[in-house]
Amino acid sequence: MTGLRFDDVHVRYGRGRRAVDAVRGITLDVPDGSVVGVVGESGSGKSTLARTAVGLAPLSRGAVLLDGRPVESWHVRGQARPVQMVFQDPYSSLDPRMSVGASIAEAMIGERDRARRRAETERLLDLVGLDPGRASAKPAALSGGQRQRVALARALAAQPRVIIADEITSALDVSVQGAVLNLVRRLTQELGLTIVFISHNLAVTRYLADRIAVVRDGELVEEGPTLQVLHDPATDYTRALLDAVPRLP
Repeated sequence: MTGLRFDDVHVRYGRGRRAVDAVRGITLDVPDGSVVGVVGESGSGKSTLARTAVGLAPLSRGAVLLDGRPVESWHVRGQARPVQMVFQDPYSSLDPRMSVGASIAEAMIGERDRARRRAETERLLDLVGLDPGRASAKPAALSGGQRQRVALARALAAQPRVIIADEITSALDVSVQGAVLNLVRRLTQELGLTIVFISHNLAVTRYLADRIAVVRDGELVEEGPTLQVLHDPATDYTRALLDAVPRLP
């Protein structure tokens, strides 16, 4: 299978009696061109699992593979990493001292021609629904939703094989969340992106994901096609998550 695979992933923090197993033996496939939603309550281990793909969480056991090779073996000096991450807080993930255009261009590792970098920056800003003229703006001059669009453009600038989207709408106002979700959905359709979408919100995940993986206490408790998981959940935990989804009166 081509794509990303979490293969018997374990993550342990600390030692001895104080050790905490944040992720315990999760195996999960993310095929090329798919959106796999990973859902669970806060502290369930879903974000820790995602961070192992970009080296931000230490593997205690197991492996993260891309096309069957350890993902770290794809890290070649002078080339962008094939797995990119978009974080929950769009402000802290951008350097406040850099213009948004410079932040995006910085991710274009290997492209040195200034004119081509500028043209690609403008193309990416337009792709994520921002005026290319905002390239000179600093992050502080943008709204939260606009900053998250810049973070997406920056991730796309690296031409990744996989994007890890970690709770990318949870820090945004409800009115802005829908616009960002619509953007992500459009980008996945137009570009054929492969995305691991991390969320505690099943309603949000249902809108984007082809498949859903449910994580509880560091373990994978259920995984399958989105409609199957939502309409015929196999565990009481998944049913409880579904019951927590707000419904219109």
